[in-house]
Amino acid sequence: MAKLLQRVEITLRSFYIFNSSFGQVEGEEHKKVLFYHPNDIELNTKMKDVGLSEAIIRFTGTFTSEDDCQALHTQKTTQLFYQPEPGYWLVLVLNVPKEVRLKEGVEVADYRGAEISDRIYRSILRQCYQMFRFQNGWFSSFGSEESNPDKRRELLCQKLLQFYEQYLSNLRDPSQCDIIDMLHSIQYLPLDKSLFLRAQNFGTLCETFPDIKESILLYQEQVLCGGKLSPEDLHCVHSYVVQHVLKMEASSSSIAVSPSLKRSISECQVGGFVRRRPKGEGDEHEVVNEEDHPLKVYITLDKEAKAYYLLIYRALHITVCLFLDAVQPAPKQDLYDELHGYMAPQLTSLARDISSELTKEAVGAAGQENSTGNSETAPKYLFINEQSLQHHTNFQRHLPQGLPRNVLSIIADLANDSGKAEMESAPAEEVQVKTTNDYWIVKRRCNYRQYYVILCNSKATLLDVTQEARRIFEQELTDDVFFEK
Repeated sequence: MAKLLQRVEITLRSFYIFNSSFGQVEGEEHKKVLFYHPNDIELNTKMKDVGLSEAIIRFTGTFTSEDDCQALHTQKTTQLFYQPEPGYWLVLVLNVPKEVRLKEGVEVADYRGAEISDRIYRSILRQCYQMFRFQNGWFSSFGSEESNPDKRRELLCQKLLQFYEQYLSNLRDPSQCDIIDMLHSIQYLPLDKSLFLRAQNFGTLCETFPDIKESILLYQEQVLCGGKLSPEDLHCVHSYVVQHVLKMEASSSSIAVSPSLKRSISECQVGGFVRRRPKGEGDEHEVVNEEDHPLKVYITLDKEAKAYYLLIYRALHITVCLFLDAVQPAPKQDLYDELHGYMAPQLTSLARDISSELTKEAVGAAGQENSTGNSETAPKYLFINEQSLQHHTNFQRHLPQGLPRNVLSIIADLANDSGKAEMESAPAEEVQVKTTNDYWIVKRRCNYRQYYVILCNSKATLLDVTQEARRIFEQELTDDVFFEK
C-alpha cells in the first residue's frame, strides 16, 4: 500500500477581474485586465490567463447562454466564473488539493478535484463582488463623472486594487470554507418577548428621526433586528461590522481603538459613534473633519438601489447601524449629539439586560451540553430559512470533531438555491443519503425551510435513521424566531 507523505489543501492560485470591451485596439489587450491577484505576476501571464478565460466563456456560449459558464475543472486547478454586470467577469482560480504518496520508491501526486464544491466557491466569488458593490458601488457606474473612458477605467482599476488587496488578505482560508459560507447566512439572537420588543423598538427611529431611512441592531455578532434590508445586503452590513468594527475593537487594548476607528462623542461605557479615519492620515485636524465624510454604502431599500450614509453606534455589546439618504448633505455634529442622547441610555440598559439573560441561559445549558457531548459521532443538524437566510446549527466548524469535507460537499449539492425561480416553486421533499464513510444525511424541505440531520452510525438501518431524524426535528425546532421571515 502506498505510504502517504504529504497532503496539500485547497489554496488560492489567482483572482482576477476583466472586461473584454476595454481592449479592442490591437496592442492594448492589457487594458482588459482590471485587477489581478497576486499583483507581482508578469503582465504577459495576466493577459494569457484572461485570454484563456475569454476563450472558455465564448466556447461555452456557443451551446448555452453566456451567463451559464460557471466552472472549469482541470487536473490541477479549478476555475470559477461570475458575471455580476454585463461585460465584467470575476474569475477565481483554486489549486486542487492533493495527496503525495510513496509508491514503489517514487513520489506520486493524487489530485482530489472532487473535494472542491463549485457551489461553495462560486458563492464566495459572488460575495467578493457584493462586498465591493456594498462599499463602492457598481462597476459600470464607477467614475461616471469622467467623460474619458480611459480615465474611468483607471479610476476603477485603482479602486479595485485598493479594495481587493485588503479584502483578499482577510478572506477565509479556502480549505476551511463550507456550507455556511455558501449560504451567506447570519445568526439571529433569540430573545424573550419583552427584550425582543425593546430591540424592535429601535426600528421606529425612522419615525422619530426622519433623516434615518433604516436601522438594524446587532448584539455582538448576532442580529437582533434586520429591518427591511434584503438578506444579501444584511449579510454585507453584518460582514462589514464584524470585520471592520468588532474585530478591530477586540484587538485593541482599550476603548480608544485602532488608528482607523475613533469614538466621536464618548470613550466611556455609555457608547458612541464609530468614525472612520482615512487610511494613511494621522493629522488630528483631518479626523475632526471626518464628520463631514461618513461611510457611504450602496444597498436596496423599497426596491430602489442607491447610496446611503452608514452611521455605526456602539454601546457595550450592541451595535446600531443607521442609514441616511446620501443625496442629502452629510449629517452634522448636531444630529450625532441628538442621536447619542436618545440612544445611549436605552441601548446601555438593553445590552445589560440581554447579557444577564444570556448568562442565565448559559448556566442552564452547560449541564445539558456536557451530557450530550460534542463527539464526532454525535448527531449534527442544520436548519435554513430560505427567505431570511437565517441558519441554526450545532456544527463545530473547523475543529477536529467537525464534519468531513465530503459530507459538507454533499449538503452543498443538496441545498436549494435562493433564486426567484426556486423560491416560487418551493416543493416539499425528503431525501436520505448515505456516504462511503458511514454518514447519513437526511434532508427535509417545506414552507421555504430546509432541515438537515447528519448521523454517523455504520450499523443504522433506514428505519433507525428516519426515527432519529424525526426525533431531532421535533426536539430542536422550538425557536419561534427561526420560523419568522
